[in-house]
Amino acid sequence: MWNTFDRIRPHLEEQYRNWEPNPETGLSPEELEKLADRCFESHRGEPLILTKAAIFELILTKARIGVDPADWFADHLQSGNVMNKYQGLRKAEGYRKLPSDCEDASSLYPETGTGYAALDLSHTSPDWKSVLELGPTGLRDRALHAQKSAETEEQRIFYTAVAVIFDAMRKFIERLAEEAERVGAERVSGTLRAIAHRPPETFQEALQLSLLYDTCQELEGEPVRSQGLFDRLFLPFYRHDLQNGILTRDQAKELLKFFWTKFYAQGHPNGKNFGFGGLEFPGNDTTNELTELGFEVYRELNTINPKLTFRVSKKTPDFILRRVAECIQAGITGFVFANEETAREMFRKRGKEPRDIYDFIFVGCYEPAIMGREISCTMAGTYNLLKPVELLFHNGNDPRTGAAVGLPCPLPRNSQELEAAYFRQLTHQLTRIMERGKLYEKIWPEVNPSPLLSGTMPECIRKGRDISDSGTKYNTSGIMCAGIGSAADALAAVEYLVFERNLCSMTELKNALDNNWNGYETLRLEALNHAPKWGISDPSADAIARRITEHTANLINHTPNTRGGTFQMGLWSIDQDRTLGSKTGATPDGRLSGAPLSRNTGSTTGMDRRGITALMNSVMKLDHSEFPDGSVLDIMLHPSAVSGKEGPDIITSLIRTFFAGGGLAIQFNILSAEDLKQAQKEPEKYSNLQVRVCGWNNRFILLSPEEQALFIAKAEAGE
Repeated sequence: MWNTFDRIRPHLEEQYRNWEPNPETGLSPEELEKLADRCFESHRGEPLILTKAAIFELILTKARIGVDPADWFADHLQSGNVMNKYQGLRKAEGYRKLPSDCEDASSLYPETGTGYAALDLSHTSPDWKSVLELGPTGLRDRALHAQKSAETEEQRIFYTAVAVIFDAMRKFIERLAEEAERVGAERVSGTLRAIAHRPPETFQEALQLSLLYDTCQELEGEPVRSQGLFDRLFLPFYRHDLQNGILTRDQAKELLKFFWTKFYAQGHPNGKNFGFGGLEFPGNDTTNELTELGFEVYRELNTINPKLTFRVSKKTPDFILRRVAECIQAGITGFVFANEETAREMFRKRGKEPRDIYDFIFVGCYEPAIMGREISCTMAGTYNLLKPVELLFHNGNDPRTGAAVGLPCPLPRNSQELEAAYFRQLTHQLTRIMERGKLYEKIWPEVNPSPLLSGTMPECIRKGRDISDSGTKYNTSGIMCAGIGSAADALAAVEYLVFERNLCSMTELKNALDNNWNGYETLRLEALNHAPKWGISDPSADAIARRITEHTANLINHTPNTRGGTFQMGLWSIDQDRTLGSKTGATPDGRLSGAPLSRNTGSTTGMDRRGITALMNSVMKLDHSEFPDGSVLDIMLHPSAVSGKEGPDIITSLIRTFFAGGGLAIQFNILSAEDLKQAQKEPEKYSNLQVRVCGWNNRFILLSPEEQALFIAKAEAGE
């Protein structure tokens, strides 16, 4: 019964690919879709939230299911693409209601590499406390109880949808229990029966419920991008089992391996985020025995998913931070470290109540939010901080497409005009992006109401309002700003080449850029090798970066959205550094047309020539509490730099130093260019070589050739 994980691990990691459901357990995807079509038509004219609840119930009660007798958990559901189909229809109908110039202009922005607005449904976290404290039956009953006090028809409809959807989840769990009994999976049938009717009491029950909630919310259409603070949420269940002789520590480890392998096998491209550590009210450190067990399991699994957030404060014990550093040293780099002190100041500035701040999580990659009280829409907009530099050389027009995405402007004649022109372009574009974002927000209730996710949120239940209708306590909209290093380098290069050294005129520099530096190689080398650069602790480049971020944060953070909150600036890029860079022409820092932007808060590839300390010094000069949508620094270290017994201490020292200087988040890669090149030649020998891509991990051998080349270039630059 126990000690089977290692033996059946290959099977578990392929469980969703190889699964064939029992036809007797429900309808085929084709039959299900036909039935859903009839359901959709029969509900036309009703509020969408009720239609969605009805289709959700249909899928959970009629779709084929499966239980693996060798597994400790059950969740297999053959839902087809039914729910996505109707969400797509509703989104298309909703978008048709937008002003025509909104859609035309917003679709133009991605083509120019400037940025774009979006209705971000993909960065969410439920209130995991409510899920685990109430279970589906309790969540259903909470909604029905609230319905008795409903004052409006809209509230009554909301509570009805929540009750329907959680009762459907209960029925789904009961169906799984019946199938588990049929196939002889006694190890899970009792657990399923229990959580169908009451909140979880044991570690296995709590893990099973969280897995099934995740399954159901993914089906509803809002990806679950945080699993909450694992060592805090699950500690009572873990301690209960150990104290009552239900589990041993080793058995709990095995359960966690089965549980986390579920998420690995699902293959979510951006990973599932589990939080650890941090402070709880009134300021006590929360690291505990489950923190240690979780990190131990993570190291032994050595998979790219899930990914972990570790909240680090001044009170975090050194030994537990060193434990994580040992994972990093070993190349298990699926961690992002979050600075408790900077995060608290950041949330305080945004008006979050002090007690709520203790429940902050990273939603998605490194975007901070308050669990259970905030819908942060962290990618409501994306913006290329380098683009205004290109536009000020072309009278506000994108030279590749000819689109007028900026404001007309003559070539700047001095340093003051240069930055003024840059900020005029930036302000114009960002304002347009946020205005479009507001239009998307207004149609949200018509596009994707979310009764399951909303039903976990205490404030939604109190108000009787869906998350799409500003039901949560905090309703924010993130604007991801990419390429701060590239933008600072480009402006610094113009200042250096034209106004300080008089090596060329603005017109000559424009000609060089229009020709992608062809015929201007000497000038390009001067720009690359001698102009100030972000990431080397150069005072002039760092000052430019600070002015850019201060201006941008002041603009974004004080712009109201339509949901009772504000927009929020994020200083990160994820993999948009390549997407936006591919549509941005040559720039004054020596960058060639189409080359990637700098990633996250780091320097342009190859430009951090004075080492890690200088890079961190540049980044620490920014006020990260002004980036409430998140910021992160990527650190790449050669394995030899952190080898031996001192290696983990070097990593912990870097984390402590960066956080003492005010950084918000940091993540690592431990790579050598030699190993990466060898992995290209002999991929079969390097199947376990992980890379921290941006906010998630991947196997190096699975990256595209372009991505591999970028990592090799970064590794070579640091050697």
